[in-house]
Amino acid sequence: MGRRSDHTKEELQQLTIEATLALVKEQGVAQVTVRQIAEAVGYTPGMLYSIFDNLQAIFLHVNVASLKGLYAACVKAQKSSKQPEAAITAMGMAYLKFAEKNTHQFELLFQPVPPDVSRPLELGVRIRSLFELVELELKALDPNATDAAVALGARTLWSGVHGAAALNATNQLYSEQKNADRLIVQMLVSRFVDSWQR
Repeated sequence: MGRRSDHTKEELQQLTIEATLALVKEQGVAQVTVRQIAEAVGYTPGMLYSIFDNLQAIFLHVNVASLKGLYAACVKAQKSSKQPEAAITAMGMAYLKFAEKNTHQFELLFQPVPPDVSRPLELGVRIRSLFELVELELKALDPNATDAAVALGARTLWSGVHGAAALNATNQLYSEQKNADRLIVQMLVSRFVDSWQR
């Protein structure tokens, strides 16, 4: 069992996040408990509660880590395409791939958060940074669009991309077509961009 002097508060926080992420990947969100996390890092549950308010708070910090990985995947996809529409489509495909390969993490990202649980400030920063990638491409497609229109456009478009990812991750697309999620995102982006440029 770990001792209070083994790690700084920041180190224990990071160890806890990493251990929780590993548990979420392995067995899904619903099965993870504070006791399991504590055992994984070699501390008592009480020690973890001195750093995090509750299990939900730990999960939110795990979400920050997941969003970092998702952002990196989307940036890589964006840089692989020189044209805005192709870049948006590539980011959509990266989003689908992340949801497919990291189903439990993806599920955790979109679990409801109780109103009494405070969200880490970095969570909002990470979410906005993802939207900004899409906003950048929409602005390139229509330089005259207002910032408000671009922000709303990015969220409108990505709501559809997310819907395809979420339905596919839970096997609820109900389509016999192979790679239906990818075809949906391609069609969605193409139609949206066509409308955006008019």
